[in-house]
Amino acid sequence: MRLAEEHERRLAILEPASVKELKLTLNDFERFCNKCLKIKTKSGELLPFLLNEAQRQFADIVLKGLIDGKPVRVIILKARQMGFSTVTEAIIYYLSSLQEAKNAFIVAQDSSASENLYDMFRLYYENIPDNIKPMRKRNNARRLTFENPTIKEDERKKNPGLKSKITVASAENKVLARSETIHYLHASEYAFWPASKKKKHSTSLFAALSKEPGTIGIIESTANGMEDFKQMWDAAEKGENEYTPLFFPWFAMPTYRMPVPDDFELTAEEEELKNLYGVDNEQLQWRRYTIRNDFNGDVRQFRQEYPSIPEEAFLLSGEGVFDNEEIQRKMNRIKKKPDHYDIDIPKKRVSDNKNGKLLIFRLPEKDKRYVIGADTSKGTSKKGDYQAAYVLEWRTGEMCAVLHGHWDTDQYGKRLDILGHFYNTALLAVEDNNTGHSVLNTLENTCQYPLMYIHKQDYGWHTDKASRPIMMSDFKEAIRDELYAVYDVELFKECLTLIDNNGKEEADTGCHDDRIMAYAIALQVRQVAARYFEWYDKRYGGKEESGRPSRKRPSRERR
Repeated sequence: MRLAEEHERRLAILEPASVKELKLTLNDFERFCNKCLKIKTKSGELLPFLLNEAQRQFADIVLKGLIDGKPVRVIILKARQMGFSTVTEAIIYYLSSLQEAKNAFIVAQDSSASENLYDMFRLYYENIPDNIKPMRKRNNARRLTFENPTIKEDERKKNPGLKSKITVASAENKVLARSETIHYLHASEYAFWPASKKKKHSTSLFAALSKEPGTIGIIESTANGMEDFKQMWDAAEKGENEYTPLFFPWFAMPTYRMPVPDDFELTAEEEELKNLYGVDNEQLQWRRYTIRNDFNGDVRQFRQEYPSIPEEAFLLSGEGVFDNEEIQRKMNRIKKKPDHYDIDIPKKRVSDNKNGKLLIFRLPEKDKRYVIGADTSKGTSKKGDYQAAYVLEWRTGEMCAVLHGHWDTDQYGKRLDILGHFYNTALLAVEDNNTGHSVLNTLENTCQYPLMYIHKQDYGWHTDKASRPIMMSDFKEAIRDELYAVYDVELFKECLTLIDNNGKEEADTGCHDDRIMAYAIALQVRQVAARYFEWYDKRYGGKEESGRPSRKRPSRERR
């Protein structure tokens, strides 16, 4: 970055050796923190800011993005008190106090937290070496304004100062950042912002954040159930927004350890943690102590505040349908990685695409038959459920592919048509609820797909009060007892947030169950697929005929 004129003037009067030493410090963020910034420790000491490994990893990602000339966007999911506010504020102070005309805006969840963050900035400023301490104009608000404080206009024109500022505000405020451009934004503990104001504040802040290269937007929080932060995190993980998702587990914090007593013996759970994450006994002793004393023995609460993996952080609002520890073990055992493909509608083919929405675990094999269960949604809305479809091998039930994304209903229908043909003209069952009729219309009248599941003389799978309990019962049995090979980690993630809501299994608030429903439909249709394949072979002799497919049902299916 180009050093501000105010600082260049100061460097001009220093000894060459001092200038060289100072420039080394200013060009190295970690060195700047060590030599120029002071923090107040948990024990109450005022010490130089030495980055821990997690803070260093985060800072490297942010600064590399700046060096690469990008607008930097990061979302952090973390365990409690890992020092990410400290390092984020250090980055923002570093950039704002050395450059001209930069606006930084920091928002904490409440007034108390915003005061703590402001005190952190003030501590940085008050203890910074004089030769790089910018002029500061006094403010009543929680703001550091770096400009010449003199009342003499001529002097201000001659030496205006940086004209940069750092503003710290509370999410409890009525209005935030309505009329200014923000270059550096930090949304601290975003999951805990007041629910009634979060959407309004988010809209105004993200609109005010400049999209130019060199700008920074950081959303950082511990989890708070299934709300907006969870949705933003999920979208970042799926590449549906520009934020880089960074997760930091509790054991990444170097101070989270305690001396191990002589009679220390590992439990089965601790043995598993050790095997999975490489934690040592001192870390496990700290975990024991924290569960016992901070959470009254509630392991579930510990996992939310100090997660080992992202899925542990988001507690359910209701009783989970599955044993989530067992689901996590199933996820950890998955070794098979999918190949990414996409469906080319104009060319009517499946093609390689590293960012494609079609994940294939098993390519179609000659003489094998397949079934497809497809869940529908309201199309392209990024906030609603997704469209999802699973391909299963008929005989074994093995999972072969998953299609997942947001499309207009006609585009989704055309994708299912191509996917069905790709898998040897699979038996295709599309849920007819919601927008399913539109998808089915495309399949029947535009694509003329020849082998579709039929319910009461109409194409499509119908989910209702009679069929849903059977679907969910069979689905739970298949997942719990591992009846069939499942390779999709994202399906298990939906299982983690499936709750029992007064006897009805459904996704927790802010979560999705589209994969679950698609897979459950595929399991049901697989049970009656033999009659459909027999009917198809008799009708077409193994070859499709042109013309509209028949609605004649092959035989009455049993439930």
